[in-house]
Amino acid sequence: MENQDLRYDKDVLSSLKVIWDFMKLNQTIEPCDIIFACGCSNMDIPRKCVELFKNGYGKKILFSGGLGKITKSELQKTEAEIYRDIAISEGILESDIFIENQSTNTGDNFRFSEPILEKNNVHSILIVHFATSERRTLAAAQAVLPNYRVLITSPDLTFSEFLSRLQQDVNYFNRNVSLLVGDIQRMVIYPQFGWQKEVEIPTSIIQTYYFLKEKGFTQFIYSPSDILELSRKHSLVFDDPNLFS
Repeated sequence: MENQDLRYDKDVLSSLKVIWDFMKLNQTIEPCDIIFACGCSNMDIPRKCVELFKNGYGKKILFSGGLGKITKSELQKTEAEIYRDIAISEGILESDIFIENQSTNTGDNFRFSEPILEKNNVHSILIVHFATSERRTLAAAQAVLPNYRVLITSPDLTFSEFLSRLQQDVNYFNRNVSLLVGDIQRMVIYPQFGWQKEVEIPTSIIQTYYFLKEKGFTQFIYSPSDILELSRKHSLVFDDPNLFS
């Protein structure tokens, strides 16, 4: 995959638009008790949190994220600490910021942050994550934090701008398209483990998954043996590990 350059393949780009339209929810947001950022390598997220905070969409900001599968090789500080530093540099008081810096995946962002939410009497959460992570992240929040009202938004970005960013570097393109393909698989698998709320996956998304998998974007796909290992590790039952792998 490293040597394959599909950045301008029309069918691949059409598939990305299908994923974009499904994953980006475009919710109407309202003020919530807290603005909750899921950490990753995207530094527009803390800036969007700052904008929302200054516009009254939250009383506090919670930055959640340790070092994940991508950022562990890229960052010198945890995602949450870097996000906090950016927010402070843009005028947010440190006293208005909570951080959770141990989580390494989206589900744990919410699990590890729940004590902070409980301690501060939070009932409603405005999540901020990247555009193509909106649907998956909201499904995770609804499964892990079922007693909270949750909304989600993302930094302002058009599909054309998203594509332009991806196309700047072939390895960056391949990695991020592979992440999207992995996300689709996880939205099928994780509800069976109770890690995400079940989401109806349209046929167009299933077809897109298999098409991009055939094109070689498989870096973050679970194999059947991976799925069985997950099942054993967490004492969970997965009916067919060959399904959607």
